[in-house]
Amino acid sequence: MIVHGIGCGLLDFLYPGLDFSGPGFQANASVQPGDGGLSPGKLVFAEDLENFTGKSSPRVLAELNGGRPPESWSIGGPSIVSLIHAAQVLSGRGSSVRYYGALGTDEAGRMLKKELEKFPLEPPVFSLKEGNTARTEVLSDPNFDKGQGERTFIHSPGASSFFSPEDVPEDFFNAHIAAFGGTALVPPIHAGLTSLLKKARKNGAVTVVNLVYDYRGDRRGRKWTLGSEDDAYPFIDILLGDREEALKTSGQSSIDDGIRWFLARGVRGVIVTNGAKPITFAANPGFFRESALTYMPVCEEISQDPAIQTGDTTGCGDNFAGGVIAALTEAFSSPPGTPDLREICVPAIIAGGFARLTLGGVYSESYPGEKRDRLASYTEVYRKTVL
Repeated sequence: MIVHGIGCGLLDFLYPGLDFSGPGFQANASVQPGDGGLSPGKLVFAEDLENFTGKSSPRVLAELNGGRPPESWSIGGPSIVSLIHAAQVLSGRGSSVRYYGALGTDEAGRMLKKELEKFPLEPPVFSLKEGNTARTEVLSDPNFDKGQGERTFIHSPGASSFFSPEDVPEDFFNAHIAAFGGTALVPPIHAGLTSLLKKARKNGAVTVVNLVYDYRGDRRGRKWTLGSEDDAYPFIDILLGDREEALKTSGQSSIDDGIRWFLARGVRGVIVTNGAKPITFAANPGFFRESALTYMPVCEEISQDPAIQTGDTTGCGDNFAGGVIAALTEAFSSPPGTPDLREICVPAIIAGGFARLTLGGVYSESYPGEKRDRLASYTEVYRKTVL
């Protein structure tokens, strides 16, 4: 099975242990959606933050954390993080996973490319762009929402602003699964999403779209769109997003209504996460086993793990998406049958929860298959207690 993914890939610079209720954050906080200020759980482009505050991004960071440098850095981005998880889980099982994206000519680009060599991905295919590689400053408050934790993001798109559908090589479409992750952070790809999905579907690929907070859509003050004319839905096999992403993309006021809206427009299966609350999913008949609206809880075994105190929520949604991609790959590697979204969601729930046990969204294995082994015990308990 061949998995190809495209979309947002970057470097995350991590600032844990912040206080979103403190004076540094509040002095730079958003007043209304899309105004360029900081808001828990949301992303803002660095240029807009500077326009809103009248300060440079480094100065805002200094006000938030007292001028300390980032505690660490890691690979980030909804596309590349999800693909790394899928590659780790599928390692040694006859599948290949490859990332397609943009890379700047700066030191961060060299760091990203070098770091990717540590993971069981096929060599990535980069479109090299003059200038800076995309990066995000990840600000984390572990005590937010009664200890559930939350993050906010300052994003500098760099080379991603110039990565267009014309840069996507033909080989990308030669895949069994084509995954589009966080394309709202790669504006030209996001605008051309419908044509890319059409081509992938025409070539026989199963298509997965993983939403991300669409700051530009929020700034416009209207419903977020997929494709230049909001016409991508009939070419999506699985659509993933969190509660806010699903509501703002569908224009509905509840998760259930949002899922119904997506299904009515031709999406074959929809999965929506909601932080520490149960996920919701449903599927149209045919491609997947038909499923009415269904709810599944997060993994309590992970929530009670002491390691959660030293981790953060960075990458939970991206790893959830990686769990879906890996489960889909394994489902289509098996004898012919109709995939069940419930079975696809189980490893995704475990993967998303497991990301809370570490700092940053990517898990560094000490041996091939280590992450898969660690996830197995949680999966076993979850199946016994929930299914």
